[in-house]
Amino acid sequence: MKKFYIYFITTMLLSSCASTVPIKIGANTYYSSKTNYAGIFGDVGATTGDLIVEGNHFCESLGKELQLVTQSNKDNVPGVRFGGSTITFKCVNNASDPVMRSDRGISTVEIIHK
Repeated sequence: MKKFYIYFITTMLLSSCASTVPIKIGANTYYSSKTNYAGIFGDVGATTGDLIVEGNHFCESLGKELQLVTQSNKDNVPGVRFGGSTITFKCVNNASDPVMRSDRGISTVEIIHK
């Protein structure tokens, strides 16, 4: 019976993440997210790595390379919310060094009329 509990807990910990497939949000631009259901036992940073690996596989299936645009993490807050990660990326022919935008991909343009 003790072995059953060990297998059960191990299985639950290993299967405690859910992710979205890359969703097209623009020209060669995709969004993907992953939720960590492991609570305080989960590593939110690892979800970001998983998303990047999945994004790389997706872009490689298109014959392109992943170029990271934005990335964000939310920590687990016990009893309030599960943690997780989101990334926005482009599939390009030749990826350059990633340039993480400080505005997290949201730009505001102010138009001044003179």
